[in-house]
Amino acid sequence: DPARRHLHGGSVMTANDFGRLRQWAQWGAQRSVAYRYLVLAVAWLALWRVAGLMQYAPHASLWFPSAGLTFAALLVMGWRALPVLVPCAMAATLWIDRLYLTGTPPGYLLGAGALFAGAHCLAYGTGALLLRRLIRRRATPTAPAVVMAFLAIGSLAALAAALLGVRALALAEMLDPAATPGLWLPWWIGDMAGVLVFTPLFIGLLSLRYPSIEAWLGGLSFQPQTRGRGAYVGKLALSVTLVLGVLLLSARSDGHEAAFALFFLILPQMWIVHTESPLRSAASIALFGTTVAVMVAALGMIGQALVYQFAICVIAASACFGLGVPALIAQNRQLGELALSDGLTGVATKAYFFECATRELVDAHGQALPVSLIVLDIDEFKQVNDHFGHAAGDQVLVGLVRTLRMQLRQSDLVGRFGGDEFMVLLPGLTLDRAQATATRLAQALAGLTVAGMSRPLSASFGVVGVGDGEPIMEAFDRADAQLLAAKRERHAGTPAAA
Repeated sequence: DPARRHLHGGSVMTANDFGRLRQWAQWGAQRSVAYRYLVLAVAWLALWRVAGLMQYAPHASLWFPSAGLTFAALLVMGWRALPVLVPCAMAATLWIDRLYLTGTPPGYLLGAGALFAGAHCLAYGTGALLLRRLIRRRATPTAPAVVMAFLAIGSLAALAAALLGVRALALAEMLDPAATPGLWLPWWIGDMAGVLVFTPLFIGLLSLRYPSIEAWLGGLSFQPQTRGRGAYVGKLALSVTLVLGVLLLSARSDGHEAAFALFFLILPQMWIVHTESPLRSAASIALFGTTVAVMVAALGMIGQALVYQFAICVIAASACFGLGVPALIAQNRQLGELALSDGLTGVATKAYFFECATRELVDAHGQALPVSLIVLDIDEFKQVNDHFGHAAGDQVLVGLVRTLRMQLRQSDLVGRFGGDEFMVLLPGLTLDRAQATATRLAQALAGLTVAGMSRPLSASFGVVGVGDGEPIMEAFDRADAQLLAAKRERHAGTPAAA
């Protein structure tokens, strides 16, 4: 069938060839998904095992990074992460029985695994769903709002996971009834530390495979950065060195006061967050939390676990707030540019033009230099929009500004008053030279061509010299009056002089 054949490289591909290619593509996509699921499962179980090495109470660790991975996976992947997270949570429960030889009957053990998996995924799944809906309800989410919502909902999701998890294991008779009432607090703090420390990093890593998530991160971009790698490594080394120094000092101290020095290490973290990309900052937060947790366990300071857990949570939360600052600065810069420059043509807005012109007049008159002002607009611009469309009209305006910039000096200031009316301030030019400039501009505009338009462009001009001490608005009114007179003369059929 010729309609189903394709000539490629001199050979003809049949419908069967297309079918095989489609099958290979589907197999490749399925293989890619399976690979991602495998990596997610291995990472979750590895993080759970590392957390188990720092356990200081039954089912409570210094920090629980698997909670951060669960929350990030459910945020980015949604329900598609459950086929991995549920079996991993059940496998962790079975692993506990092997490690601690609890002797729980297989039926109870499977039930405990199912209850724990349900409690864990329900808590973080509900939190992820709530966070996504809360962010997407905002037309333009900002990074600080996203971070604030993440910190609040992530902390509440960790609390729900702790309460439900304790209840699930109690129902499965895997917990000592005497230890159950006070277990929720260390469980919650450990989970919250894992969420606050690791979720930003895992979101950044997952967003590399699911780039659509950046649309609702409020301006945060987790794209990798290659520049400044040496300086970044130096900052990380300084942060880790300070952490080790504080923890070693605390381990050698008889009192507990040295442990609180860890809170001052927010300073290097904020330095990194304010000078590096979000992905690098997230990696720095994760490295800080991991270093603290590992060293507290290695130095045998489990008795002060809550102090260090709170330090991890406070520093991670503060650093997460800092993640939104560069994005907020960039957004403010964009808003400032929009307020100062016309969005279509890039010239100064009316308000900004008059503000700059006022300063130019003060400087010029202080040096006894002349200043002139040109006001111009395109003749019969409305007909351009009516006959050729507003897209063509926009092209005309952009072409006009491009022509102005080519003909004017770098020191001349161009602004858009509105519609097709523009203003040009000419510092240092007398009136006669400004009139010659207007004539040159008119000739250049006559040679401007726009796709779809056959007739040349023409413009009317008003040119005045700005008097000493004359406000810029008065000079504009005089130039605008000249412009209107020039338009009337042109409509009357009399050539208007610039």
